[in-house]
Amino acid sequence: MGHKITWFPRILITLIGLGLIFMGMSEALLGLAGERAQGIVTDIRREGGERAEVIPGRYTYNISYIFQLPDGEEISGFTKEIDDAIFIKPDGTSKVPIRYFPGFPAINQMEKNTGLGVGQVVLIVVGCGLILIMNRKTKKRESRAKD
Repeated sequence: MGHKITWFPRILITLIGLGLIFMGMSEALLGLAGERAQGIVTDIRREGGERAEVIPGRYTYNISYIFQLPDGEEISGFTKEIDDAIFIKPDGTSKVPIRYFPGFPAINQMEKNTGLGVGQVVLIVVGCGLILIMNRKTKKRESRAKD
C-alpha cells in the first residue's frame, strides 16, 4: 500500500521552502543592491537561556535598531545574534551600518549579515530541497493481486 501525501502538508512545506529561499535571496541581494544607512541600536534582549551547544555560555540575542530614510522617515528592524553571556546595554548612541531596499525599506538587515555567504546559500538550498522533496513525482507501483 502506497502512502500519498495530502495537499495541505505539501502546500505548507512548499510555502516554508519559498520563505527560506526569499530570506536567503533578500539577504544576498541587500549586500549587492541595498542602500546604506546608519542605524542606532535601541534594544538588546537575551532570548531564553543558555544554548545547548558544545561551546558553553552562548546565548541568542535580539538586537533592535532604527534608521532614517533620506526623507526623514524612521524605520525599525531587528536581527538575532549568538554571542557569549557578556553584552553591552544600548545607550542610544551605538551605531551600526544597515542595508535596505529603497523601494521597500521594511526589508532591511545589519550590513554584516548581508551579501552572499554560507548562511544565505544554506537557506536557499534547504528551501529548494523542501520544495523538490514535497513536489516530486512519485512512481505508481502496480500492485499484483495474489491468487
